[in-house]
Amino acid sequence: MSSYDQLQPKLEHAVNEVVEEIDKKHLRPLRKKAFLAMAKCCDGGGSREAFHQCVQRAGIPEEKANQVVQYELNEFQDRLRRAAMSCQDAVKDSGVTDPDQASAAMDKCLAGVVQKHISMVPTLKKRILQTI
Repeated sequence: MSSYDQLQPKLEHAVNEVVEEIDKKHLRPLRKKAFLAMAKCCDGGGSREAFHQCVQRAGIPEEKANQVVQYELNEFQDRLRRAAMSCQDAVKDSGVTDPDQASAAMDKCLAGVVQKHISMVPTLKKRILQTI
């Protein structure tokens, strides 16, 4: 098993841990608050339109927080993809013609990319928490 193959699950685990923690400690409480606010919308005697606006407003904070999380995760994934593409370009540009050497160079580069992204997970978490 290559070093890239060994590191990839570690990156997935680190990202999943962050997502789970943010969901449990931040998004679920927002969701609960939204549901409780939506329930209070039922108590009002206003028009149907006022009720729908009340329900919509109640869900906005959770919706915005979810958008932030999704945006940051997509950005992280895009950066990882671009770095992997950079590895492909570097191996092609190196002029290595032996398939085994090219494969080893690619594995080494990808392992470095994954290791770097593992170290970026705490920053990802911090950025999400500062924004939501």
